[in-house]
Amino acid sequence: MSPLLLGAMAMAGVAASGPAAAQKMYDGVTVRIMTRPGPVIAQRLVERGKEFTEMTGAKIEVAEVPFAELFQKLLTDWATGTNSIDVGVFASSWAPEYVDAGLLQDLTDYVAKDTKIEINDIAPFFREYNQKVGGKTYLITVDGDFQMVYYRKDILDQMGLKPPRTWDEYHAVAAATDGKDLNGDGTPDFGSCMFKKRNAQSYFAIMSIAAAYVQTQGTAEGMFFDPATMKPLVNNEAWAEAFKIYKKNGEYGPPDELNHDIGDTRALVTTGRCALAIDWGDMAPCLSTQAARPSRTRWAPPS
Repeated sequence: MSPLLLGAMAMAGVAASGPAAAQKMYDGVTVRIMTRPGPVIAQRLVERGKEFTEMTGAKIEVAEVPFAELFQKLLTDWATGTNSIDVGVFASSWAPEYVDAGLLQDLTDYVAKDTKIEINDIAPFFREYNQKVGGKTYLITVDGDFQMVYYRKDILDQMGLKPPRTWDEYHAVAAATDGKDLNGDGTPDFGSCMFKKRNAQSYFAIMSIAAAYVQTQGTAEGMFFDPATMKPLVNNEAWAEAFKIYKKNGEYGPPDELNHDIGDTRALVTTGRCALAIDWGDMAPCLSTQAARPSRTRWAPPS
């Protein structure tokens, strides 16, 4: 997921006038942010909020709601004019609906005038596609990354297996490692770990699988609708194959995998219980603190 910070330019402009002046001007001001729970998004906003308060005097409040409720809570608050939320951090794919309803501030001029923002530090894909709607900047990227396959290099080396580059190879490695004791605690572990909880973020995983099959001509094709005709693109052999792969991955996973969200999967990976897993770049910092450190590789789409 690439969550985006909205309406942040007014905050960035505060710091430009210097800590002393800003603190005098913004002491007593409260900025209310809403996002999904978890250390990788919400906690960093809390930490940065404390830093921002020290610089400007403005108080930052971070409210956390379940991911499944985030879109509707933001929509309801803004559409009804309640406006108890100043900033939302959410998936960029939601933005067009908010923009169409006139609920988001156009940040284009703010970005152009703010000398503190290094807009070119944001990767072109996120800068040009995730942040903009209709050519105007409505969002600022705070987390832009891609999903990839993580694998236990030590286990694969030990068993003479190569890192998978296709889904057939992924399933072969998963089958060979499933049920083995991967962390030495005497308990059988899993060949594949993937978050699949309903009403959470499992849809990102199936999208990562489906993309290579559905978008044979590149990302401009769209995944769910033909952008020219809005004809649905989901009832076809490509999506059917993606769901077959998604289901087959579960044959090598935890028995309760359908109830696993991202945190559940990461807990299994960081304790050495998975030979393979799909996740974003957030996994790497988690693994760097563990004694056993599975390496990661980018997954190559099947040919």
